[in-house]
Amino acid sequence: MQAQLHKGDSLYTMGNYQEAIKAYTAVTDADIKIAKCYNALGNTTKALRYYKQGLERDDQSILTRYEYGKLLLKADRYKKADQIFESLERASPKNPEFVYQSAVAKEALNDSTAVLKYMFVTMLDPAHLNAQYKLAKHFTSKRNFVQAAERVSIGLKADPESTRFINLNALIYFYSKNYHGAVKQYENLIALHQSNEQLHNNLAISYAKTNQFLKAIGQYKILIEKYTDENPTYHFNLGKMHQAEKNPVLAIESINQAIALQDIPLDMQYLTLATIYKRQGDYKNTFLMIEKAISENPNDEMLRYQYAVAADNYFKEEKSVIKLYEAYLERFGATARYSELVRERIRDIKTKIHFEKKE
Repeated sequence: MQAQLHKGDSLYTMGNYQEAIKAYTAVTDADIKIAKCYNALGNTTKALRYYKQGLERDDQSILTRYEYGKLLLKADRYKKADQIFESLERASPKNPEFVYQSAVAKEALNDSTAVLKYMFVTMLDPAHLNAQYKLAKHFTSKRNFVQAAERVSIGLKADPESTRFINLNALIYFYSKNYHGAVKQYENLIALHQSNEQLHNNLAISYAKTNQFLKAIGQYKILIEKYTDENPTYHFNLGKMHQAEKNPVLAIESINQAIALQDIPLDMQYLTLATIYKRQGDYKNTFLMIEKAISENPNDEMLRYQYAVAADNYFKEEKSVIKLYEAYLERFGATARYSELVRERIRDIKTKIHFEKKE
């Protein structure tokens, strides 16, 4: 029997887990060793079964219970895992890892006491970076950026190239609207070979907010080419960046692509196109785009005013233009946002018509 045990141990050490299981099966009370083999093979169900059998056979060592608890977490059996780690915590209350694993289980169970446990872990061991990260992530999600930054600072001091702490740092800057700081952190992540959709999207927005339009264009192109070319927001924002770079052809192309991908109200997209056409002096398309915007959002006061202004710029028949300005006043009243401008323009047009008649 002892020979079989040694044989099993040797096979396990060499990674020959199936043969090790056969050797251990011939030995009494080798359940925990068999469990470890199944765990190494990725058979979590059988590993849990043998751990349970081993524990029931009075193998109640702290290490075995710890390994069993970790495997329960891996298998998403959080309630049972929490019971195991709480019992370990009672046996060894100053062991930060037992408290941490219990907190992980409680977090998965949506138990609010998980945060308090993570805090207790950092009191027991300030260098416990997993707990510090959990707290930093929690405070970031709650927009408590001061507390979050304190935890991130601890993490980055211990490991300056920790991508998870740098990412949280970037989010803190981004959500705080410190876009210059966010750019620096996201560029640091890219230098560390990180790439994901949120990173590139947040970096694109940060570049736009800091007037780095060409760099923002580069990020939106990555988002469209690498992640999805069916996100209308990416195409629309790319169009706005081309507009900022005074490239109306590409701007119109991108915004039209955004429009083609959407079946929701498109008034702002059409209004943006109208703005581009107006800057080019193309009053016909300016008017047509605002007309489309109104069809998407007919009750918008600003659009109704812009519609009359666009008609004023495009139509030569001024009586029709007056009717649109008057329609605005009838719809929104004498105290509307643009009412004074509208009344003044109506007076100007009527005066012009009056003098033209005299001539």
